[in-house]
Amino acid sequence: MISSKLRKIPLWVQYTGMFVLIAAIAYSGLFLAGRTLIWEVDGIAQHFPILLEFQKILQSHSLKLASWSWNLGLGADQLTTFAYYVVGDPFNYLVAFVSRAHLEFWYQALIILRLYVVGLAFLGFSGQFKFSRFSRLIGTLTYTFTAYTFYVGMHHPFFLLPMIWFPLLCWSIERIFHGKSWLPLSLITAVVIMSNFYFAYLLALGSLIYALVRFWNLKRQAAPLRSFGQLLWRIVIAVLLGVMMAGTLLVPTLLAMLNATRASFNFANGLWTYPINYYVNLPNRLLTNGGSVQYWVTLGLSGISFLGAIYTLRHFKRYWVLNWVLVAMMIGILLPSFAAVFNVFSTPSNRWLLLATLVFALATMHFVDQLSSLTAGDLKWLAGVSVGWLALIWVINGFYLNIRKHDLATYLVILVLVGLLLARSSLHLTNRQFNWLLLGIVTLNLANNGLGWLSINTNSNSTEQIRRGTAMQWVHNYFDGAEAALPESDQFYRTALMPNYYTMRSAESDVPMVLGTHTVGSYFSVQSAYVGKLSQDLGNSEYAMNSPLGTLSERTTFSNLLGVRYLFARQDQLQGQALPAGYQVVTDKTGAAKVYADKFIYGLSNHTGTVLLQSKNALPLVYTQKQQISTAQFEKLSAVDREQAMLQGAVTTHSAAGVKKVAVKSTAETVDYTVQADATNVLDSLDKVMIYRNQHATGSSNNALTKLPADTVTLTPEQRELLTSDTGLTQPSTKLLRLITANASIIEQTNTDNQNGLKSLASDVQGHQIPYTLTINEPKKYRNTEMYLVLSGISYQRSSIKNELQTSQNTTVFTGRPYSKIDHLNDIRDGLKGNLSASGYSLTAQTVDNTVSFNQLGTTNMSDYEPRTAAVINLGYSKYARGKITLNFTSIRGLKFKKAELVAVPFGKQYTRQTHRLQDQGLTNLHVTDNQVTGKTTASAKASVLTTSIPYSTGWQLQVDGQPVKTQVVNDAFVGARLSAGRYHIKLTYTTPGLKLGQILSALGAILTLAAAGWFTWRRYHQS
Repeated sequence: MISSKLRKIPLWVQYTGMFVLIAAIAYSGLFLAGRTLIWEVDGIAQHFPILLEFQKILQSHSLKLASWSWNLGLGADQLTTFAYYVVGDPFNYLVAFVSRAHLEFWYQALIILRLYVVGLAFLGFSGQFKFSRFSRLIGTLTYTFTAYTFYVGMHHPFFLLPMIWFPLLCWSIERIFHGKSWLPLSLITAVVIMSNFYFAYLLALGSLIYALVRFWNLKRQAAPLRSFGQLLWRIVIAVLLGVMMAGTLLVPTLLAMLNATRASFNFANGLWTYPINYYVNLPNRLLTNGGSVQYWVTLGLSGISFLGAIYTLRHFKRYWVLNWVLVAMMIGILLPSFAAVFNVFSTPSNRWLLLATLVFALATMHFVDQLSSLTAGDLKWLAGVSVGWLALIWVINGFYLNIRKHDLATYLVILVLVGLLLARSSLHLTNRQFNWLLLGIVTLNLANNGLGWLSINTNSNSTEQIRRGTAMQWVHNYFDGAEAALPESDQFYRTALMPNYYTMRSAESDVPMVLGTHTVGSYFSVQSAYVGKLSQDLGNSEYAMNSPLGTLSERTTFSNLLGVRYLFARQDQLQGQALPAGYQVVTDKTGAAKVYADKFIYGLSNHTGTVLLQSKNALPLVYTQKQQISTAQFEKLSAVDREQAMLQGAVTTHSAAGVKKVAVKSTAETVDYTVQADATNVLDSLDKVMIYRNQHATGSSNNALTKLPADTVTLTPEQRELLTSDTGLTQPSTKLLRLITANASIIEQTNTDNQNGLKSLASDVQGHQIPYTLTINEPKKYRNTEMYLVLSGISYQRSSIKNELQTSQNTTVFTGRPYSKIDHLNDIRDGLKGNLSASGYSLTAQTVDNTVSFNQLGTTNMSDYEPRTAAVINLGYSKYARGKITLNFTSIRGLKFKKAELVAVPFGKQYTRQTHRLQDQGLTNLHVTDNQVTGKTTASAKASVLTTSIPYSTGWQLQVDGQPVKTQVVNDAFVGARLSAGRYHIKLTYTTPGLKLGQILSALGAILTLAAAGWFTWRRYHQS
């Protein structure tokens, strides 16, 4: 065993030393490469700017946290929006004591600190059991440094918190089982709920399972134990008090979630089973990170934990309860429904595996404590299963290890570990020598696993971590300084970005929040369901649950309705790019476009300057409408007509007495068009096959005279005579002729399907997606309009292994290349390991002055997946005639539509008069602060509807001339109310819904907890 000197060193100190060593090695790969722990996706788009904003709140006025912010998209409650990220994370409060300039460093330092505390929490938990110090040290290290912790540390830092809370919850449950106070469970429950409501659900399930399993285990061991009923009421009381103490955050957050976009979802993304590649890749992901994360499977067990699980399963009866938990986890990881239940009945995200880490750590400690008593049978079993598992991975990979070099290092460490166990006796190692060697191998294993995530030489994911020193620079220079040109005005207004201002993988960015630009786009897990419904009802093609508005898809009326007065655009978008109607470039004194030069930041810049576009048609934040539209009438309109209708009258959920009901007049015009498949690259003739073989010929002796231009489609008689023999087509095979005919049939069939409008898009027999062209019949008629491609009844056909095998074989027929057995094996391997059955697609529409895409996410997306059966693709506003629209799609075999319309909306003088009329009906003396909006209405002879673009919340209370007036949802998403005839002083005041009730519950819970603590202390004192 470890020497007596080491025994005197506290275990937490030993853990600290090992933590520093492993962390230094694992994270060195990233830091030596000049990278940071800030991810270029959610890290810089979400987590870092949110922490910046949180620091600002803490350092200025912390009480302002529970208030409304106009910089959270259209506006939202700060407390409930940030509760998911920073409010309940105790580590984040440390940023109140550091400078803003150094926040990039502290963002990363807090990640390492959280990771360190993960181990301390488990160390405390493991101390309740009769494990040796050495096994506890090994168990703690394997619990701390896991695939999950490395992954989330890079991408979602606060996801480390449940790794801290879960062992503490289990520790407090253990105390109750052993007759100790239940008060720690109350306190920890309160902390868990406040830290993150999503993980509180997951940890509640995990703790419940732990309590039941542990009770079962103690009963089997005949341990002295209170009755089930006595234990149950103690746990229930403790949890209820914890829930009450967390009320200040829990009640408002729960109310917010019930009215959030993510309150509706498809259970398990509609999956009964995972795609085949999930199961194929699973054996490798058990031992390594596999190079990627699919459905949040982040296992990557250390070698010692892998062997520990094998050992306990071999001794099934000895570790009966633990093994049944392992078996349940093995089954659960195969079922999407299992993951969905643990993920609040939503997506099949296997984040529940963070709970499994504790189970594997327990198995590890049991195993380490039995190392000195392993039998020959145990060693054979451990060696056989380990080698067999590696052999399985080899077979799955098609009988060769076509995997990352880093994974090979992982397998080698496992084999070395097995070798040490086998050689222990023959090498006559003392316990002390063996333990030092084992600790060294475990350290090497864990550090190597970390490098697998964090080294740019082993994992492409690490190259997604932004470079050192760029985070704050990018935040400051996000708009190249153009935000400084936004005028300070008494009139509230919003801004938006032109599509593709930045090309990022995240749905949106929260950086504008920090700059205070009132930008409508936002990227949060908690978003208003009202805003989401409006976006969907208008068919916004950019809608996502985490970002319901995006850039508004460049839609003119949508932007004006939301009060978007300024757009940030790239300088190069002024050249031949469609811009929303009425948005004019802000110019300098000479009349030239005012350009804010690109402030270059390596890896983050968009490499072009920024310009501002201004609209004079943007509506005010609050105005009155003299006409109303019923919700029932609104729902009968098309998505395009709905958008325009809100200019004609306010959409009311409850009829406003005395307000005229308007019959909506559609301003949209249906555009006649024809559809034609672009068969240029479809091999539907012998000429094209000759050209294709000529262009894809290999070898160094090709005759340069036979080379053809890339755009050649038809051969001259001379070319045909020359190429027939050279391409081996003197006597075309029956198979080739059949494929040519099949391609011709596909083109003919889709042209027939699309005779009366777009109905289908298809791929050819090689699996290449065929482009399609929509030709507008009278293009000049639709100048000065915004044009939309309105799709409904969308369905799509994913690819499959069978299809990929067939298209691969078809391609070899066209090229004239032999299709060998190894080709077939490789295609099967690639098909099995691919993601064909889970993929989404992208549909791109291109005109002479615009390119816009509509995306259907695949079922592998764990945040924003929703089946999209309808969309309005905005082709943009143009002064010019647009004769053709080219459609391209990706990743799938084909698309079908029940209906596809081209719709044009004119924007002329009538539109301007309409918007200016509503501007004139805006509140005078409008004053907007965080939690209050005041102003006066213009005199009205009739009743009207107070209309706003403030996202609806019960927290907004309306007073009219000092008298409370009931609000309602207007325009599908916003705060509104009926106003009687006259001129009034309007006052809208916001308070966080549920905050007062939550505070009362927290106070009551704290009082009861203190009273219970006092009573227990008094009783213990008098019993002693």
